[in-house]
Amino acid sequence: MTVAVVRRLIVFALLFALVSIAAVGVAGLLERVIGLGSVLVTDTAGLARALAFVLIGAPLAVLVWRWERRRLAEPLERSSLVWSVYLAAMTLTSLIFAVALAASAIAAGIEGEWRPSEAAGAVVWAGVWVWHRRMRRSPVTAPTRLPALGVELSALFGLVVAAVGAGSALAALISQALAPVAPVLLDSRPWYTAVLQPLVWAAVGAVVWWWHWTREQASGTPDALARVLLVIVVAGSAGAALFGIGTVLLTLLRLLFDDDPAAEILSPLGAAAGAALVGAIICDAHARMLSARGPRVRGAARLAVSGVALIGAASGFGVVVNALLAEIDVTLLADDTRTLLLGGLSALVVGTAAWWGTWRPGRAVTEEQSGDIARRVYLVVVFGASAVVALVTLLLIGFRLFEVLLAAGGASRMQGGLIERIRAPLGLLSATVLVFIYHFVVWRRDRAIAPPTSRAPGIERVVLVAARGSAPLAQRIRELGGVRVTLWEASDDRTPATEADADEIVRRLHALTATRALVVAGAGQAPRVIPLAGSAG
Repeated sequence: MTVAVVRRLIVFALLFALVSIAAVGVAGLLERVIGLGSVLVTDTAGLARALAFVLIGAPLAVLVWRWERRRLAEPLERSSLVWSVYLAAMTLTSLIFAVALAASAIAAGIEGEWRPSEAAGAVVWAGVWVWHRRMRRSPVTAPTRLPALGVELSALFGLVVAAVGAGSALAALISQALAPVAPVLLDSRPWYTAVLQPLVWAAVGAVVWWWHWTREQASGTPDALARVLLVIVVAGSAGAALFGIGTVLLTLLRLLFDDDPAAEILSPLGAAAGAALVGAIICDAHARMLSARGPRVRGAARLAVSGVALIGAASGFGVVVNALLAEIDVTLLADDTRTLLLGGLSALVVGTAAWWGTWRPGRAVTEEQSGDIARRVYLVVVFGASAVVALVTLLLIGFRLFEVLLAAGGASRMQGGLIERIRAPLGLLSATVLVFIYHFVVWRRDRAIAPPTSRAPGIERVVLVAARGSAPLAQRIRELGGVRVTLWEASDDRTPATEADADEIVRRLHALTATRALVVAGAGQAPRVIPLAGSAG
């Protein structure tokens, strides 16, 4: 098995490299065709490189693929994790290049510029994507392990591109609206060009997301990775929205209390408003999808958003302490200190409000909630990370202190130079200490009220042998039985068991005293539940 894994790693890494080389070479030749031959005479080095890549890389890629394709006729090869990772990596890579080059070519065309290199690259990489999509969908080469990995990652990529493009377009619109107040915000390009170009990226990204989310059915994927990606999208979009809202609040505060020119103060307003609006829309839309993923996924998403808000609040508190310490040092300019203080207050207010709404510190915690594994992991991660950050900042403060003391005239420089050196790490230390103390207290309280962990012997792990496409059955057993399930799919049975079988399986599992069991489920016959010898408590 080890030799087979090493062989797959080498073969698929080689295939990845050869396909990429061949794609670059074909794109270079196509560029010269659609560029009317203007580059052919002036860029002989580029032509030589393209010919070498095509005439050497492409035949080798074909040979390696034909050799590996014969092996993919074996079920063991198609169930390899290396094959699934290669297919997802090559699919995502080709999609990224195709989208980036196509959007860049279209955006340049809005200004009347023709870029044959980007157009040629987009066409070639789109062909690579289509080829690997056919591999994923073909019954001869389709992976049986993590079959939707490439689809899920591609949908996430399309969403990110659409969000960035939409946010940039909104930023350009807001900058244009503020032009009478702050002329510096005006772009050198016409306003419609500054808006249309990011809209091209938003449109291309939206199409990519819609295709994979709807047509490729990434929205209905039942595997754990889909749930993890959904939580990441909710937390990431919430973080972008909070950052935008905090920046908008900072801009308003600076307009009220800062003496800097209006153009300088208003310069980040467009990007901040765009990030806040787009992030809020994406977060709300994906939060609505959590209802179909079960209470555990909803709880994990809430904890992830709470963690993001906590980072913002703690950072703001640290910056406020930093700014207050800076007031002691007369060498710093008052305007710089004021801006720093306003930035810290903005992050502190927005982060605290979001953290309070998601974590709900005033709500009574039940025994069931205190024993939730996601909540306990979250608390341990938070106060553990806080302890690490506090230790690092303590070491930095100690280093700065001894650096000043050991320098020539250290005693005379203690009053001014030391504060300037330690105010940033001291602000961070104060924030992390507060975070650590609070979450450590909550963790100790949860341990005190949590139900006892000792229980009667029961099933903890299940090995499920079922037909292809039984991932929903395995997921339902996990949710109903609260056990870990390892799914082995049969290669010759294409009719999965029904959800009614899951209810019967869980009922029979609960009647066992063993900690592990083997379940054999197939359509048209009653599931077999076999306790494994030697696994009793």
